[in-house]
Amino acid sequence: MKQRMIPKKQITILAIALFYLAVSVPGVSLYAQDGAALFKEYTCNTCHGTDGKGMFREKTKETYRLKTKHLTVLKKAGHAVPTLKKLLPLRKKKFTNETEFVSAIEKLLGEKDTLQLKDEIIKVAGKVFYKRGDPIPGFELYPKLAGNNAIYMFRQIKDILNGVRTNGNTNAMLGIKIFLDTKKATDKEFKMIAEYLSKVK
Repeated sequence: MKQRMIPKKQITILAIALFYLAVSVPGVSLYAQDGAALFKEYTCNTCHGTDGKGMFREKTKETYRLKTKHLTVLKKAGHAVPTLKKLLPLRKKKFTNETEFVSAIEKLLGEKDTLQLKDEIIKVAGKVFYKRGDPIPGFELYPKLAGNNAIYMFRQIKDILNGVRTNGNTNAMLGIKIFLDTKKATDKEFKMIAEYLSKVK
């Protein structure tokens, strides 16, 4: 039996139809990828954080530096002077995380003395500016968008840009309206962003 061949024209039409289906149906990977790209292109991440999860510290900032005055505090607390003298080489060094600092102490004191002293040394010689996961000051009130309903988020975008919603931090978004107008942002693109954010866990 002779196999029927599909004309090239029909194959082309089918391919085009599948392409438009992919970019127009929510949940299709291409749709989500475009929404993620637009979220960054339109600078939404600068206020709402990576993937709309909020503005939080992505790393811990800390410093550890043992000074002579710290050794004096430890001496007054009753720790043996010979043991503290072993720590003198650390006075000229600065550490940016607790693990490295404790490791350096252990090399000088050994495991046993380090276990007894490390908490007190960290308390007097360490300073933590902020920890990973802490909210960034000034962004605590900005909403977390990840996982919200897509239709709701799209309507909020439109209401803010149209001046219908004026509460909360809406002025921040109105501040980029000129930028969005210059980029010729469309409702379709806002829907793509909303759809993408709704799928973020």
